[in-house]
Amino acid sequence: MYDLQDKNEPATELPENPRRLREEPEEKHHTGHWLAVGLLALAIGGLCWWGYPTLKQAPAVLAQFPAVQKSLEGINAQLAETESRFKDWSSSQQQLQERVAQVEKTMASRIRAVRKQAQDLSDQVYQRVHAEVAAQNQVTEAKIARLESSSETDRANVEKLQTELATLREQTAEQLQAVHAEMDRAGANRDQQLVSLNEQVGRESRDVEGLNKKLAVKRVDFEVTRNHSQQLTEDVSLGVTGTDVSHRRVTGWMWVMPDRRTIWLRGQGAQEPVVFYGTQDGKRRELVITNVAKNSVSGYLILPGDDSSNLSASKGD
Repeated sequence: MYDLQDKNEPATELPENPRRLREEPEEKHHTGHWLAVGLLALAIGGLCWWGYPTLKQAPAVLAQFPAVQKSLEGINAQLAETESRFKDWSSSQQQLQERVAQVEKTMASRIRAVRKQAQDLSDQVYQRVHAEVAAQNQVTEAKIARLESSSETDRANVEKLQTELATLREQTAEQLQAVHAEMDRAGANRDQQLVSLNEQVGRESRDVEGLNKKLAVKRVDFEVTRNHSQQLTEDVSLGVTGTDVSHRRVTGWMWVMPDRRTIWLRGQGAQEPVVFYGTQDGKRRELVITNVAKNSVSGYLILPGDDSSNLSASKGD
């Protein structure tokens, strides 16, 4: 037999299947890919399980945004109205003070004018009567002197002149009486005017006193412990639920009787007055926080001067 295989030719034995060689790395690649997908799915599932309660509350939180915005708009409107009322109150108080000063100045000027007018009238009447009487007496005395130096034939004329002199003296006396009566009437009118002015001054004083009573206020100091409430007056109570010492702000509420109103204090700053008005009398009231401590709040309450509420605040509960 002959060996037909050439020693120098390559071997005719086929290698292993090349498709199988390619599939082995591909199978390893797909295995790693599915492992990564599984881990990603587990991570997504854990994230959904952890964030589900928060996502469940998200609609409720989003639903509260319009209400919060509306509440902020209402608070801004109330602050603007409060500032306007405070400016109006300051302006009315300034006008009242100016009016009182003007009334006092006018009354003093009127009294001085009446007194000066009465004094001038008295002086003028006295000077006129004195001048007329002096002139008439001078003329009469001159005539008498001339008649006395004349002859006896002129004694008849002297007697006549004496009669005229007596008549003139009577007329002068009547004139003086009329002048005195006129001065008495002028004095009575002056006294009546002074009485009228005094009555007017008294009325103005009473009006001013009434206005001062209306402008008078009462102050009630207080100190309330945190997480407690305190009755400041018979009609007003204050409760403190939280304090912010660094920002000097207070959270709490006010209960106003007999209106049965609740005024909420949300982040109320120190020295920022809380202004409210009584529904029955319409008068202004103010609550002012002056000091904010860790466990207490202190300040004062301003009430109208004619408020009949009991001002002795009771201890907080």
